[in-house]
Amino acid sequence: MAPTLDSPETSLNQVLSEVIDIVQEVKQAHRKVPETHALHAVLDQLFDDLRGWAQLLMDRDDALGLSPLSSMTSVAGRKPTNLWPGAATDEEVCSLVDEHLGRLGQHVSVALAEQVEEPSRRVLAGIEQGLLVHRSRLAGLP
Repeated sequence: MAPTLDSPETSLNQVLSEVIDIVQEVKQAHRKVPETHALHAVLDQLFDDLRGWAQLLMDRDDALGLSPLSSMTSVAGRKPTNLWPGAATDEEVCSLVDEHLGRLGQHVSVALAEQVEEPSRRVLAGIEQGLLVHRSRLAGLP
């Protein structure tokens, strides 16, 4: 059975779609920040967590018998915007990445409230906690 537009599975896949978008954005941010800056290492950690979260969400889809690509565009089909056409300061990168993590946090919160199945709730709660950690790290950078 395919998920409906307002189903818990749909909200789970909306989080997955948002995670995929942010992975692409963090890749752009990573290229803008010199390796010697503390932000570069923070983005490395964030990128690793985003990939892990995407895998957890895809695993939940598999467990629920769903195909996420039936309701969203694949990574190959997405056309990310160029977030920084020119040079970007660490502060600009931090601000934009934090804004996007805040948007993801809103999606996670909505999806978490809609879930009735405990394994999906645990995955989303873990993502929610991870987002708080990453946003705190970004805020603590000079």
